[in-house]
Amino acid sequence: MHSIKFTRGFLVLLLAAALSSCGGGTSTSLTPQASKVGTSFIIGQDAPLGSVLSFQITLTGLTASDGTNTVSLITQPQDVEFARLNGLRTLLDIKSVPAGSYTSITATLSSPVIGYLDTSTSPPSVGTINGTLTQSIVTMQLIAPMIVTDSGLVGLHMDFRLGSSIQLDAAGQITGDVNPKIAFRAIPPDAPDAEIDELRGGVVSVNVAGGSFVMQGPLGRQLTVTTDSNTLFEVGDSLNTFDANTIVEVSGKLQRQTLTLLASSVQVVSTHRFLLGGLITDVRPASGRADQMDLLVRTEIPDLANAQIGRITTLDFDGNEIFMIHHFRLPISFFLFNRSSLLPGQRVSAGGLLVSTTNPPSLDVRRVTLHRQGVAGDWVVGSTNIINGNNGTFGLNARGLTGTLFGTSAKVATSNLTRFVNLPGGLADLSGASPLPIRVVGLVLQDPNNGQPIIIAWAVEKLVPIP
Repeated sequence: MHSIKFTRGFLVLLLAAALSSCGGGTSTSLTPQASKVGTSFIIGQDAPLGSVLSFQITLTGLTASDGTNTVSLITQPQDVEFARLNGLRTLLDIKSVPAGSYTSITATLSSPVIGYLDTSTSPPSVGTINGTLTQSIVTMQLIAPMIVTDSGLVGLHMDFRLGSSIQLDAAGQITGDVNPKIAFRAIPPDAPDAEIDELRGGVVSVNVAGGSFVMQGPLGRQLTVTTDSNTLFEVGDSLNTFDANTIVEVSGKLQRQTLTLLASSVQVVSTHRFLLGGLITDVRPASGRADQMDLLVRTEIPDLANAQIGRITTLDFDGNEIFMIHHFRLPISFFLFNRSSLLPGQRVSAGGLLVSTTNPPSLDVRRVTLHRQGVAGDWVVGSTNIINGNNGTFGLNARGLTGTLFGTSAKVATSNLTRFVNLPGGLADLSGASPLPIRVVGLVLQDPNNGQPIIIAWAVEKLVPIP
């Protein structure tokens, strides 16, 4: 047993370097635009609060202004589940807009619904509160203008800070009042922040010879995804294996000329009939090979009768499942993530068969994938241990639902390939006598030495307050 723990410990350190090297409708292959018209795309992100499981709000409008003219940046009102976007970037919308230099952004919001974790029950259950907005219209001046050029492409980053927005009473309980705090930032299409970390959807059609496929993503929109020799596929997966039952997760960047998504990685998350994604809230038994896990559902494809976004669903294991780590192609991934190393707080997806002999059809899990996730919290004073350069570790007091599920501070492992944001000195900037608010994006694994969570960091960001 000691040798097994030593081996897993070595593999965790190996993963720290390997992971950090990875890049964390109507078709959007649009017809040629008229003169002096460009395209904007919206990327969503959030930072969480306490035991909040879900935060769904209707984005009824999103506009940009140059001081004289105002243009819409979304094609239609849409419900957005911001709690699932912590630290990760997903595509919310793409739209043609007139060329110009836009200096302010206005978001119009309605109908917030807060899902929270009730830890007084065993296993934990879910409650919901219909929130009340203290203001439904939020306007922010951009630090740098969002410049739309003729036939150009530009992004807008929308970071909904739930930790500052959802109000608490003196006892720390959610009141239901929401004072929306949103940070907007223009991003050029070639900037690192323009990378879309994950976009999930079903395959509609495949052009093997052309190296592309069409997937159905947000709002039922169909998006053309192109691949090249640098696109990563999991072993055994390729465009030749895709069909109408294939559900994929794509990372990549929108292309300026074609408005297609050039994929840096394509992972098949289900080859059968369903996909559920979210956070593990409970594992049974608590140690050893898991027979069941409870999953807080944040992604659901298709609409299932026995699962609901923002609710907890129980999934059973029978030993026929394949366990994988997203963005990790080495065959040792099974030793790091398997039925014996599942943890509450891990972000996973589960795909498999819908068994039609039951009513409603039961879920037969065939593939479980561990995904990168964002964990916001406070750097633990005095916890930084630098081995050399940015190789080292530090402690994180996690906030949000993940912190509740961890039940303890987590160790974070970094490398010289970890990306540091708002920390120009890298790991050495995590110092001082006061906690620092940060967000870590990476893989949550089980530390083989003590069974506690350890985060292999792809990015570490110091969170800057919103005015």
